[in-house]
Amino acid sequence: MKKKVLEVAYLIATNKRYAQIKGYFYDILENQKSVLKRYFDFFMIFLVITTVFILVYETKNSLPFWVKDYEIFALTIFIWEWLIRFWVISDIHLDIINNYEDNDLEQTNYTFWQLIRPSVIKKIRFIFSPLSIIDLLAILPSYRPLRVLRFLLIFRLLKVFRYTEDINYLFRVFVEKKYEFFTLFFIFVFLILFAGTTIYVFEGTNSNGGVKNLFEAMYWAVITITTVGYGDITPITPEGKFVTGFLVVAGLILISFMTSVVTTSMADRMDYIKANNTLQKIGKLKQFVLICGYGRISKMLSLELGISHENIVVLDTDENAVERALKNGYFALKADAADIEFLKTIDVDKKVTKAVTLVSNDAINLSIILAIKSLNKNINIFSRAIDETTKDKLLIAGANEVIFPYESAALMAYKYIKKPVAIDAISKVVKEYEEPILDEIEIYDDFSVIGNTLTKIGLLKNSLKLIGIIRQNEKNKFHFNPKKDEFNLQSRDILVVLGKSNDIYKFKLDLQKKGK
Repeated sequence: MKKKVLEVAYLIATNKRYAQIKGYFYDILENQKSVLKRYFDFFMIFLVITTVFILVYETKNSLPFWVKDYEIFALTIFIWEWLIRFWVISDIHLDIINNYEDNDLEQTNYTFWQLIRPSVIKKIRFIFSPLSIIDLLAILPSYRPLRVLRFLLIFRLLKVFRYTEDINYLFRVFVEKKYEFFTLFFIFVFLILFAGTTIYVFEGTNSNGGVKNLFEAMYWAVITITTVGYGDITPITPEGKFVTGFLVVAGLILISFMTSVVTTSMADRMDYIKANNTLQKIGKLKQFVLICGYGRISKMLSLELGISHENIVVLDTDENAVERALKNGYFALKADAADIEFLKTIDVDKKVTKAVTLVSNDAINLSIILAIKSLNKNINIFSRAIDETTKDKLLIAGANEVIFPYESAALMAYKYIKKPVAIDAISKVVKEYEEPILDEIEIYDDFSVIGNTLTKIGLLKNSLKLIGIIRQNEKNKFHFNPKKDEFNLQSRDILVVLGKSNDIYKFKLDLQKKGK
């Protein structure tokens, strides 16, 4: 029997078609990044609301004939949904294989039950999970022999929480704080029993007609401790009034403590919800630039990248830095950029072609570079360095370029002191334009401007400043500010120009029109 089960398990594990079908349903039901799940959630919310509305409407009204068919359709969807969730919640065949291989490695004897035990436990846990119970309560009363339980269909509204992940996250607070809530509940029950019994002893034997039995006394205790105070039962003895005052004060303290636990937990969970929403938005991006560390340099870099319409994702361990990045309109997450597993969740290996590490710690920058390169060696990484001795380490780790911001600032100051005219000229070039950008313009084989000098290709006409030319035929040699009358363009040359984006687009369009 064990051998047959193992054969089936290995057969399923090697069946690609089975894996594709199960993966497809998993994306619909569980994968938060899937577009299909979003549509499915909207569809299920619509079914839930309409079926509950039918239940309320039919209480005092007759329904059209087609409503019954609609209910059967919705019920069928709910049943299939539960069954498919029961299927995709775990991989029985993989559990059996892993369990077998572990036992085989340890050379221990194992039974058939030991093989299937992990899978059975997972399935049982799913059946008795709160959301599964809600699903069953929404399905079973629709069965005709159980029509007397039809009022339980109102629990179908709770299914909405399954399809609204943000609300679901908030309600998980009660699970995470179960110890605190259990303690508060125990104190609540103790106070009710104590106060109810005491008021029954003092008031039940006197002329107070409101306290007829112990149940009435307990009812009074619940109403009083929650500070509702209907006034239908009022103590008349001094002892009863003293107990009432004590219970009111105790109720206020208890409610305040419970409110504090809930609000604190909710605030923490709201941060988690915001991060989850950001993750979902990042998951929809096709490509983005990853910036690790959000300081003053990162802020300026992000601003320039935003002008060129680049998608930007910022990672930082400082919560304040993340908040600043979010306020500036970027996707930002509080996370360790050196965490490989986290980088996988935002698909760095597939969606990032360029990354920048600007953390003010060389060791952290080094670990970030190693983590990114371990996922995709083709990602170009630009890194900041503080200590000159770490430059070689960063380059060996995989950084394509390394800069020293303080050294760059010092060199700029030196140039300003020694050659202020040159610095002033560069400043005027930049200030001449509103939102200037640097761009690369490649000269293709069919462009008619090949062989012409720089004065004839229309740079001045389009108000562009030529910074230099990268000559690919000379192993990407950079010619800085070449003489326009003597420098003839060649095929595959790359012009590096400075100007407004609109002027650059016009110049590119003119070059394409001049193509042979």
